[in-house]
Amino acid sequence: MAENEEQVPQTETTETTENSDDGDVEFLKDPILDEEEMKKMFVGGIANDATEEELKTFFEEISGGKVTDNVIIKKEGQEKKNCFGFVTFETSELVDEVLLKRDQLKFKDKQLDVNRAVPKNNTTPGAHEKTKKLFIANLPKNNCTAEDLEKYFKCRHPKKYGIIEKIQLIKKKDESGNTTNENKGYGFIEVSTEDLADKMAIQHQLFEFQGRKIELKKSVPNSDGGKGGRRGGRGGGNQFAQNQQFGGYGYGGGYGPWDGYQNYGGYGGDYYGYGGGYGGGYVGGPQGGNRGRGRGAGNRYQPY
Repeated sequence: MAENEEQVPQTETTETTENSDDGDVEFLKDPILDEEEMKKMFVGGIANDATEEELKTFFEEISGGKVTDNVIIKKEGQEKKNCFGFVTFETSELVDEVLLKRDQLKFKDKQLDVNRAVPKNNTTPGAHEKTKKLFIANLPKNNCTAEDLEKYFKCRHPKKYGIIEKIQLIKKKDESGNTTNENKGYGFIEVSTEDLADKMAIQHQLFEFQGRKIELKKSVPNSDGGKGGRRGGRGGGNQFAQNQQFGGYGYGGGYGPWDGYQNYGGYGGDYYGYGGGYGGGYVGGPQGGNRGRGRGAGNRYQPY
């Protein structure tokens, strides 16, 4: 992206959070937090005989808030298998609260498996992977530090839901091979929980920072050692891709050839082949349950 990248309009509100971790802190609330995509949760392991009303009541009691929409996806002939579904809460914070209570999510004698739902328009390879590491790109080359980024994120994420553990900006080297203070324009962010990484990858997928459009996505190693990027890749000659310290992530001027999707936990077989309005998130395959890019009819949701 060009240095004179156009600005992204954004309006923020402030909220005062009171808890033992943060004290009386004013947190910025990004507008996207009021969008449905931040309020939706994927729920796996639902008993086949459960009703949507029962599921709604359960999550309202657990969250202490209101459920505005919920659905259970049942496949014909699946009487003895678990189902999955989606629950939409009144606020995105209720999703955060439920994720903190995983151990309490026993519904009709079955332990539920929950994750923040990935928006249907997020087709980034790796969007459904579980990781605590994020990849950030299009950063300013100068006058941008890890501390600046840490400050940006910390005032948007209360500690109770996870913390920023490390931010690493990749620096350029001079002709003698010495590291300079100039950024290459990308780097990595490590956080304390997978849930925080899930949230940040949606909330900050594209945001404004120092007048630039910054991109954030999950950092997922590829299987071919990071040879080549989407543009400007140089095969095995890519210095960044060859650096084992970063686990073979390709950049090459664009983004590396991120690998595809893996099966969703132990539910791959159960969730295989759902079509119609909810089928976009999973595509058929001989192993069942492989996550795809939402080409099914309707494509209302992508299962996690």
